[in-house]
Amino acid sequence: MWFLTFIDRWKQKGFLQIFTIYLRYLIGGAFIMAAFGMGKLDGTSNLMGSMSAPIQDLAPIQQFFRVMTDSGLYWKFIGWSQILAGVLLMSQRLARIGALMFFVIILNIFVITVAYEFTGTPIVTGLMLLATIYLLVWDVRSFLPLLIEMPPHPLARLSIADHPYWQWLGAVMIALVVSVSWLRINFLLQLALPVGVGLLTFVIFFVFVHRRGPR
Repeated sequence: MWFLTFIDRWKQKGFLQIFTIYLRYLIGGAFIMAAFGMGKLDGTSNLMGSMSAPIQDLAPIQQFFRVMTDSGLYWKFIGWSQILAGVLLMSQRLARIGALMFFVIILNIFVITVAYEFTGTPIVTGLMLLATIYLLVWDVRSFLPLLIEMPPHPLARLSIADHPYWQWLGAVMIALVVSVSWLRINFLLQLALPVGVGLLTFVIFFVFVHRRGPR
């Protein structure tokens, strides 16, 4: 299939490999932070004042969040699903499974933000949806055999993306993001720490690790 050959050729480009690696860190980390920040793990959220007034007095979007938080187990299920998808994406090794799981969740969230006319939010969720579609296309060779019969085709090694360095960094980033989110430190600091670590390790990889060649 010509489009698979086209994708394979572009996957060999170093800048796209780096973009894909850090895109997984970015949206995976954002999902984990959102799960903690919106109170999905303990059911104590008071989003948009949805818990402070009778439900009949709330705006439609407040009613939505009120019902979701009142559901208890379902609200927590969504939160833990987000964390699992984020962890799988950031791990790099299991990112294909994470992208599939992430797509189902973010598509649902995108439709909700459009249906309830969130101001500006559909732009954010729409971009996250597009990013997830990109990740699915990136690994399309892994998914197609599940849908159609195809001859065996070994996956070409990627000089940057397949380096085990990114899996180790993924473990560090997961621990960092979960820690800062669980501790509920200042939001700007929550963002700054992973970004700082990401930039530092990017430099370390190309200055010290990549020069030594594949391991």
